Parts: sequence; structure tokens; C-alpha cells
Amino acid sequence: MERPLRPLHPFPDGWYVLELASDLRKEQLIEKTWMGKEIVVWRDRDGAVCVADAFCPHLGSHLGPSVGGMVRDGKLVCPFHGFEYDVSGKCVGARDAPPPRSARLKLYEVAEVNGYIFAYWDNAGRAPEWHIPDVCPDGWEGRVLKRLRLRAHPQTTTENSVDLCHLAHVHGYRELKQLKPTKIEGPFLSSSYEFRKGILTPGLQRLEIWTAIDVGVWGLGISTVEVHGLEPNIEVRLWIMATPVDGDHIDYSLAVDPVDASRWFRLLPVFIRQRVVPKVLLNDLVLEVGRDAEIWSRQLYQPKPVLSRADGDLFRFRRYCDQFYGAEQAA
Repeated sequence: MERPLRPLHPFPDGWYVLELASDLRKEQLIEKTWMGKEIVVWRDRDGAVCVADAFCPHLGSHLGPSVGGMVRDGKLVCPFHGFEYDVSGKCVGARDAPPPRSARLKLYEVAEVNGYIFAYWDNAGRAPEWHIPDVCPDGWEGRVLKRLRLRAHPQTTTENSVDLCHLAHVHGYRELKQLKPTKIEGPFLSSSYEFRKGILTPGLQRLEIWTAIDVGVWGLGISTVEVHGLEPNIEVRLWIMATPVDGDHIDYSLAVDPVDASRWFRLLPVFIRQRVVPKVLLNDLVLEVGRDAEIWSRQLYQPKPVLSRADGDLFRFRRYCDQFYGAEQAA
């Protein structure tokens, strides 16, 4: 039996990714375990997205497609008695009787932005106090994405954004230096770094990149890394997103959005460069996360760590995280 590794509350408040927006078609229904709950996600005919608890308030049937739930004419249809719900959660149809006025689904706030579908979790049931900025308004054509199921907590994975010592020791980053001080504005944290690193992808290990990155963190579920390659000249955006599943595991979504890539691939057509470079960078990101994942899976969270001078902004990061627990502060 696996022992619990962390005294942190398993489900911090905040926005968490559920799906790529393009993967959820109109009148499609999916089911997931999210924040320790069974949920369903669907679009109606107008493209509006709904995220709701996966149990019918009538007699408790699961509403997911695995047991016969479906979306018909834009409404979620319960497989047990045919009750129908619209994206507002209201029961708008029932067989052989008027729909009960009090029959409503429990809904979660949804945001469709940056090509993703996010849902908001708050342990006290409060409405969102902040929203996800639109950082790629020009689209995300060419995005590549990989999902991993890891035994980890979103706070410990997000802590990588300020843990410079681990970047050097675990990932072999060299000449690592912080370009801008870590800045905290409410739920947003940002910083900037410069370093050299080798490519991990088989066949490319002899190549090295010298790069500057701008890190943005929105809560404990969403991080972006804007890569400004100095050598070679590469401009890409990385997405690193942790979504709690069952209290012990997270779905870790890694994605790369191409912005521009040249020099190494200058002889290739642009449309090929915009496909090759993101896939190489995504593969490297997955390999790097693999090194972290082995540590995360058996990491005992230390609420009062003994820090060294090399630990930089770790204490500030821990203070930043407090806002996402409300009354459920870390022990």
C-alpha cells in the first residue's frame, strides 16, 4: 500500500485544463475524474461548453457515455429515465411528466481560452476571483500536445518554475542565471532566466541550445514558458499544466505552440519547420519531465523546509501558493 506523501490539500483552488478545445465537438459528451469527482463535459449545438457533476439529481444515475448518457438536440440525456438538461444545468425535459423545477445539475465555471477548455475549482464553492489571460489571440495552429498521468501534486510540479538548483542538478542546465526578479501579482507569478542545455532527443544529443525564457504561472494548474532562442533563433511557447485527478495523481499536459523557428531548419519550408521544431521540443520536454516524475512520485512534502542560499525564491513561492488553499492551508 502506498503511503501518503504530502500534507498539502490535494485540490488547490484555481483553473485547471480539461481538454483541447478542438477535441470537444458539438454534441459530444466525455466523462472524467477531476478533483476527486466524476464529471461530464459537453458542447451544445451552439458550441457552449458545460462541465457538471456526473450524477443525475433525479435518482443518481451516472450521466457519462460509458453507461449510456448522450447529448441529443444540444441537451444532456440521462440514460436511466431520460431526464434532459441544458448547459445552464436546468432540467428541461422528462418522460411522461413536466420536468421538476428543482432538478439541476451541479455546474463548474468554464473558460474556453488559448485553445483549451478550463474549469474552475474552489473548495468553498466560490465564484472565480480571477481569469485566465488570452496569451495567444492569433491562434494555435501547429500545437503539439502530450498528456501524462503522474503521481504528484500540482504545487510541487509548479515549484519547478523557481527551483533553479534542480534545473542545474537534475536537468543539466549550464550558465544558468536569472534575468529578472520573480514578480508576484495576485494569482500571477513571473520570472525570466537564461541558460545552455543539450538536446535529449535521440539523434540530436550533440546539439545544444542557448536560450532565454519568460515563465508565467497562473495558479497551480497553468504555466507558460516563452522561449526566446539565442542560439539557434527559435521562438516558441510551452504550456505545462497540472490537473488533479483523484487526490494522489495529476494529468500533466505538455504542449508546444510554434511561433518562429529558423537557422537550424532554414533550408526547410516554413510549414515543415513549424511541425518539426515543436515535436522535437515537446519530446525533450517529456524526457525532462520523466526525470522529475521519478522524484515527484516518492517526494515527501516538507512544510517547513531547511533551505540553503541556493534555493532562491522557494520561500516566496510557498507564500504565493497559500492563496490557493483558502481555509485549507498547507500544514
